[in-house]
Amino acid sequence: MAHDPLSPSEALRTRTGIVVAAVALLTFVYSALIVAQILLGAIVGVFLPVGLYLGYRAFAALDALADAAQRIAAVREREAERESRFGSAAGGAGSAGDRPADREAASTDRLTERER
Repeated sequence: MAHDPLSPSEALRTRTGIVVAAVALLTFVYSALIVAQILLGAIVGVFLPVGLYLGYRAFAALDALADAAQRIAAVREREAERESRFGSAAGGAGSAGDRPADREAASTDRLTERER
């Protein structure tokens, strides 16, 4: 089942979100008031938490893509099993359209019908 990623407000309510927000806030206040370097505070206090959150969202999106690919593969496997069960019961060695010569003849017939 796919993971539903947290919104920014929900992420701040988690234990990890609280710790990251506290460290970011303390670093920003320290860099602005004590060291007097606003850029350091912006890098650590703003860009780092935003980057962590965007990385989390990218990971959640990749997880959803992998989950969807697995579901598609499972459906294709079920369809292939169903076709093999029905195909073996219907004709034993396969239908007439499964042989390469028959497919080639059918495609040639379609071409001649289009030309008419």
